[in-house]
Amino acid sequence: MKASDLLSHKIKCCYLCRSTSNLTRDHVPPANLFPEPRPSNLITVSCCKTCNQGFSKFDEQFRFFVSSFANVSDIGKAIRREKVFAGSFVRSPAFKTRMASHVFSGYVQTAFGAKPAPLIQVAREVYDPYLVRLTKGLLATYYPDLDYFNLRFEVDDLNQFAGDHPTFKDETSKMTADQRGDGVFRFWRIVNNEDRATGFWIYQFYEAALFTVIHSVSATGSHLNI
Repeated sequence: MKASDLLSHKIKCCYLCRSTSNLTRDHVPPANLFPEPRPSNLITVSCCKTCNQGFSKFDEQFRFFVSSFANVSDIGKAIRREKVFAGSFVRSPAFKTRMASHVFSGYVQTAFGAKPAPLIQVAREVYDPYLVRLTKGLLATYYPDLDYFNLRFEVDDLNQFAGDHPTFKDETSKMTADQRGDGVFRFWRIVNNEDRATGFWIYQFYEAALFTVIHSVSATGSHLNI
């Protein structure tokens, strides 16, 4: 069976490794980002059990990072309080200690000038594979005819306050926009209409944490200058 046949949607193989055995459904983005009751329109794709279970630690760490930004939405604060502090940290003191090592003192820019605040250093070894996996899941959903297995992906982050920048609003107004959950996950995309191989995605979590992903055959491109 050709790879292009495997990718025909609704895909009958794992969207990460192409396995056709022990298939489950994987949420993109992961369901642990959302409060209950979860939205009815969450996106799922076919995923083998091995790949699905292999990302559970990344999912928990990423949720800690994106819910810990100073300017997260009220839902982000609730997730941090109820699911991270009263959940993950209680279940695993070692996880709490490890995540605390990414917190440092600094300053954030507000309407009243720079104010001291705890800041989060997001680990690339966590958010790079997380966001590449997310992008592959969305490609499998929106562009099921695309064989993205041979593409390269480049991940970058934006300033957490970039969403309020005029340049950001101008650029995203030219892109296709969507969201899942109220104040949880927003995403914008622009994908080449001819080959679908080249695309630029922006992800925002809890109205604060912002990341970009570029995919192409060579994955050399530019991101927003914010």
